[in-house]
Amino acid sequence: MQTGERENRTMRALYLLAILFVVDGHLPLPDLMDFGGLFGYYSFHLLLFAFGSGYFFRLHGTAVQDVLHRGLKLLVPLYGWNLCYGLLAAALRRFGGFTLGQPLSPYTLLLAPLTDGEHFVWNLGAWYLFPLFAVQILYAGVRRLPGPWKRDERAAFLPCLAAGMAAAFCLHGGTNRPLWLLRTLFLLPGYAGGALYRARLEKKDTLPTFPYLCGLAAARAALLIGCGSLSYLLSSGTYFGQGPVVTYLGAALAIAFWLRVARVIAPGVAKCRPALFAARHTLDIMMHHYMGFFALNMLFLLLNKAGIAAPDFSVGAFRSQSGYVYAPGNAAGFTVLYLLCGLALSLGIAWIRERAARRLKAGSSGT
Repeated sequence: MQTGERENRTMRALYLLAILFVVDGHLPLPDLMDFGGLFGYYSFHLLLFAFGSGYFFRLHGTAVQDVLHRGLKLLVPLYGWNLCYGLLAAALRRFGGFTLGQPLSPYTLLLAPLTDGEHFVWNLGAWYLFPLFAVQILYAGVRRLPGPWKRDERAAFLPCLAAGMAAAFCLHGGTNRPLWLLRTLFLLPGYAGGALYRARLEKKDTLPTFPYLCGLAAARAALLIGCGSLSYLLSSGTYFGQGPVVTYLGAALAIAFWLRVARVIAPGVAKCRPALFAARHTLDIMMHHYMGFFALNMLFLLLNKAGIAAPDFSVGAFRSQSGYVYAPGNAAGFTVLYLLCGLALSLGIAWIRERAARRLKAGSSGT
């Protein structure tokens, strides 16, 4: 996303909301911001991320240069952290009594980051990076075609929507293989929609905020009442209870709703340095927030062993269940605590990484 004076505050706020939905949605506790299920995260949040990425789409030189640019940005961190988390998972199984994560192997180190992404557990949010990379490459390919696809975002959106609808049809019918391809094609309309919105629709998005939000909420409610749950699990390609039209319509209503909310809160987000830092490092949070949950669980484990607090913390569940959290009575306060820890550890890693990169750059330029 853009930085400095040209930074788009609305999209920055949208990214912040989207990553909060992702982290909160990974907690097996009541969601904090879904309006009682009206805007269930799993019915739109990954398409929302794709929309935000597509908003900033641009080509980077030749086709080869474009692939290299996007690969360096997305695939290099994916494989680097995959190795780190693979070693961590192996150490936890060997020395900590954990049973989570697949063993280190050529498959888990080389192929699983593309076809699975959840194999080492502690970085399970990383599965999204390869579909995002593939979506960007596919859309860039569409925009390089001669004719209207190259010059008109509306023409480019149509084949992307058709591909997404085909993927959603397969997923709704119970077909989730090849998963890496269906994930990618499903996200493609969201990405193309972001580019279309910036080029053609943003300047027309001027309806008064309050009636606009009420109308979108009412439409979502009507869709839920008429069709049932709109949620699905894209990571595994399961629980697609609705067909393509209802699935994408529900997501479009949610994206429009939260896009307008982002516009409203953007001035406040721009003045809050921690919020801005989080919004600028959403991929770091996507990669590392589960380790924040792990760190908090480790604290509860130590308190339990010391007899200070958390007397009913389940050591066995912690070591064997990837989604275990300590939350007596499913109290909302624990959701906030885990959410903050997931964010804090991720942003701490991002800060260290950036600081190390600056020092390396300064050292190399001084030699």
